[in-house]
Amino acid sequence: MSSAPEPGWPHSPAGHPSAGHPSAGHPPAGHPSAGQTPPPAASFSWRLKHSWWLLLPVLGLSCLGGVGFLYVGLRARRPAWWIAGIGYLLIGWTAFILTGEAQRGSGLADWMAGLVLVVWITSIVHAFMINSAWLRWRAGYRPWYTEQRPGGPSGAYPPGTLAPPPGLSPATPPAQPTSPGFAPVGSAQQAAAYYGPGPAAATGPAQGAGPVGPLDVNAARLDDLAALPGFDPQRARQVLTERDRRGGFGSLTEFTAAAGLAPHEYARLRDLLVCPPPGRPAAGQPPQGRVLDV
Repeated sequence: MSSAPEPGWPHSPAGHPSAGHPSAGHPPAGHPSAGQTPPPAASFSWRLKHSWWLLLPVLGLSCLGGVGFLYVGLRARRPAWWIAGIGYLLIGWTAFILTGEAQRGSGLADWMAGLVLVVWITSIVHAFMINSAWLRWRAGYRPWYTEQRPGGPSGAYPPGTLAPPPGLSPATPPAQPTSPGFAPVGSAQQAAAYYGPGPAAATGPAQGAGPVGPLDVNAARLDDLAALPGFDPQRARQVLTERDRRGGFGSLTEFTAAAGLAPHEYARLRDLLVCPPPGRPAAGQPPQGRVLDV
């Protein structure tokens, strides 16, 4: 058998793979074996960028701090935040206006000036206290236009057509059409000789295979939680204790707070976890508990 290329087979430049065949040395972009970059929420620049709203309480002198609370409260849909922002705006502006209207040196002017200072310091402390919760929510936020539709292509490794094997030159005339459901015998034999036999069918589930699909935080066991990135047995037991006390988590936010996850830790787990509402008895099943006859 000669190692020379077949007539009609396209020659590829030296050092470059043939068209239709991926490079053997480097996996294609988007392939699972390609290097993965850390999530953006883990970087200091990402946290600093999304903490810009802290400048409003710090530099607002009790007049603009409430605007920052309104922004984060409406974005994250936290009523406790935007209601506090309204309160800071009303109290701060009222005290600021009365300070200017009152006579200098009077008791009212001194009280209003002190109130402006108290509102300013309180809004700054409050803003820094809720900033970690804001960053945690921002790390898991996904705009609606970036979410993939169910059943759509992933786009990471688009399927393509492979070039014909060396035994099948482009000059080969097409085979005669056959009935639907039966492939031509000659082309199947040549393809099998080139690509080799396929892998044998598995007789059973692979040993040590992880769970398929996202993990339900309301049904996960200790071993399942301990196997998550950033978890250890101690943190897993802490989550299970809090879940038993609550009777189940109502959202991933409650699970994140119970586990004490940082924003960059939650960013790695948001695609691996799911939190359905606590289960109720299915229709048609008898209710659990004792039945009293009257």
